[in-house]
Amino acid sequence: MERQCRMGGFCFYRLEEPNGLDTYSALSVLNLLEAPFTDEKTVSYLQNMQHDDGSYDSVFSAFYSLKSLQHLHGKPRYDPWPYIMQHIRSDHVDADILPAEITSVFRRMVFLVDLYNTFKENADEVIEDHFTAVILNFYNDDKGFGPHQSTLSETAKALVMLAQLHFPVQSLQTEEFVRECETPMVGFTDMPRVSLYYLEYVHAGVQASSVMGRPPRYLDQCIAFIKNCQTRTGGFSRVTHGGIATLEDTFYAISALKILSAW
Repeated sequence: MERQCRMGGFCFYRLEEPNGLDTYSALSVLNLLEAPFTDEKTVSYLQNMQHDDGSYDSVFSAFYSLKSLQHLHGKPRYDPWPYIMQHIRSDHVDADILPAEITSVFRRMVFLVDLYNTFKENADEVIEDHFTAVILNFYNDDKGFGPHQSTLSETAKALVMLAQLHFPVQSLQTEEFVRECETPMVGFTDMPRVSLYYLEYVHAGVQASSVMGRPPRYLDQCIAFIKNCQTRTGGFSRVTHGGIATLEDTFYAISALKILSAW
């Protein structure tokens, strides 16, 4: 709550500079914690992220605005479906020509699939088959997902999207790859036999495990690692015993803990 802006919205570094990611992360955490929150200024801020023609600055801006409004039981000013469909039809993923700054081949698609699944009135078999085919194009021999080589981060995104598209994820046997990414040190790492440990990797592992319907092998270590990422501010950073807490990392932490608490 210390990150709430007077003009509405949230900013993790506590300036009057609200942004979509921080606002979505903050509202998602409050929702996961079942903490009541209403604020008309934040509703207005989110509604104003949509332009008068129904468009947004980007698919990401649309996602943060629309999903945040859902948490607040608010509605967009205009029907967002035409904008969502426009970007679904124009979406194209080519791992060989990704800009260097884009670290995830699914970065944009995971937002589009979620928006499609949230706002569709009826299932569109053509769209769902297209999404599914693109995702499966990055399915690798090791049963994971990713361009050129599998990572847990990409695999978790792929599994979440495929589940939203009602694809039988168990048939992929992706549990084999996810288990290779498990480590008794912290729970999960992004690739097998790699010793880099970050909060988002543990969140991805927990998320993938949830979609597959099986608890992590090192459940207690996952919980301990996440708790060690908490700072004195109450928020969470991406590393243990240090780092700056952000609203995004706090969302990863609380989301993962919520899933882990069900096992």
